Amino acid sequence: MRAVLPPLARVRPILLAALLLAPAAAAPDQPAKPGKPAREEKRELKLAGGDSPARDAGAESARGLARLREALRVADDAEWAVISARIAAVQAAGAGPKDKAKPAGPERTAQDALRTAVRDGLPDAELRLRLARAHELHREREARLARARAELRAVLTVRQEAVAVLAGLLEPAP
Repeated sequence: MRAVLPPLARVRPILLAALLLAPAAAAPDQPAKPGKPAREEKRELKLAGGDSPARDAGAESARGLARLREALRVADDAEWAVISARIAAVQAAGAGPKDKAKPAGPERTAQDALRTAVRDGLPDAELRLRLARAHELHREREARLARARAELRAVLTVRQEAVAVLAGLLEPAP
């Protein structure tokens, strides 16, 4: 006796649909990785405001300063007040981790103007003006940064200076 099989043309779409829908139906129940919440759980946590994956920049900065204080081995609060104020001045002047801080304020505006001039194909005279302005602002920022670094270096021990160099706050002194 012969079994009657449905034509392959009728079965193929059903099999393809079953194969495509099966993994999608199973995925929401299981987290992407063991110990990690699923995408829907992350979204719910973010909307609820609890245990949000977004980071608080102020808290992160405070943790970074606490780690730096520990690395500098500063126990005295008065000494740390002086050092941390000078660290803040260096960071405000433009130094950051590994000194890769992007320009901000007027220097950023001057660079954007220069970028626009290059993109729009403005005449050479306009490019020279915008380039000179960007260069002038860069020199001013570098001078502020050099002063702030010198003031920080003046209150550090040799060991602390080495830690500050490794943290990207100071450049190695000649």
